[in-house]
Amino acid sequence: MRLCRNQPTRDGVAAVELAMLLPLLMALLMGTWEVARVVQVYQIVANAAREGARMAAQGQIINLTGQYTDIHRSTGNPNVTDTVRNYIAAANVNTAGLDVQFTFLDSAGSPVGSPSEPYQGIKAQRFAVTVTLPYSSFRLTSINYFNISQVQSTVDWVSLKDSPFNLDTTMPGWDPIP
Repeated sequence: MRLCRNQPTRDGVAAVELAMLLPLLMALLMGTWEVARVVQVYQIVANAAREGARMAAQGQIINLTGQYTDIHRSTGNPNVTDTVRNYIAAANVNTAGLDVQFTFLDSAGSPVGSPSEPYQGIKAQRFAVTVTLPYSSFRLTSINYFNISQVQSTVDWVSLKDSPFNLDTTMPGWDPIP
């Protein structure tokens, strides 16, 4: 094989090509990371909204002493807001600016003013839990590639609160020898 020595050398061409394409490649890579992060956080927020709705659907729980404990929107223990916040925090997502809304719905899906607390609902009454998390709480970079301001998820559910019943605790008498 014969080498031609008259060809000009191409020293540094690869470095120049890399310098030209690196900004584009970095922008594509960062955009991919941002999309993946938004999808991940959306899934976490949607699951947190479902967990909050599950908690609200119970209306009441029986505590360790056997007494009924009412489930509230944002006060008391347990409550819907803390359930959602704890779920998101357990996924290592910052909960700054988190907004959790609980509303009962009519048959058309419009919010109603009363009742307002989960424990006040009746069996099979519809409600919605809406969770909103600002984009600034979970973004990876300071650049907002997709002009996103928040991630929001709404879950429609029905109250599973049991109908009240009375239990007769007296033991029936029985005499084996008549």
